[in-house]
Amino acid sequence: MNSLSVLSALLLLGFSAQAQLRVSPLAPAAVPATLKRSGRVVQALRYTDRTGTYTVLATEIAPRPDPAAQGSDGQRADLYAYQYPATGAAPTWQVHDFVDDCPLDLEAQFAPKALTVSDLDQDGTAEVWLVYRTTCRGDVSPSTQKIIMYEGPRKYAVRGTSRIAIGNGQHDGGTYTLDAAWAAAPAAFRQHAAQLWQQHRDERMGN
Repeated sequence: MNSLSVLSALLLLGFSAQAQLRVSPLAPAAVPATLKRSGRVVQALRYTDRTGTYTVLATEIAPRPDPAAQGSDGQRADLYAYQYPATGAAPTWQVHDFVDDCPLDLEAQFAPKALTVSDLDQDGTAEVWLVYRTTCRGDVSPSTQKIIMYEGPRKYAVRGTSRIAIGNGQHDGGTYTLDAAWAAAPAAFRQHAAQLWQQHRDERMGN
């Protein structure tokens, strides 16, 4: 096989892998009841890549009294994300985060349009991205912010804080760190993670 034929074959494989990714939104009310989950569905989608078809859910449990709290006014809130294969009701992966024993202002919420899917390395296996914040605060301070990404079974995490304005053009927070898994990831993954962080970084107090 000559070099032109090899190049054509590689291009064809790349186009084929990219073409296999199909993503469609799913209304929360249309999520099958057979999918085992906790919380209220706030975002959902369905995608197909070279490994199959999957449903992804983001769910939240609103603040409520925490039975394990040290004081009588402690609250708890949870959020979850799940990915289910087309042929089963049990998830292939699950994310769970929460704030507990909080007597102050409490939040555990996904960002608007927090759930997205890509194939940045064009290998035909989708990357699923989630962005959310958690906080327990009684003052003007940044929230904890995280980006979680799965490519197949591989998990990647970005952890940091939101950025808030504190007056006179000054800001607090907004920094983040990548966990060790990103070191071996394609550069496109790290670039997209940085773009997502910038997109969701700024927090308006009261929002």
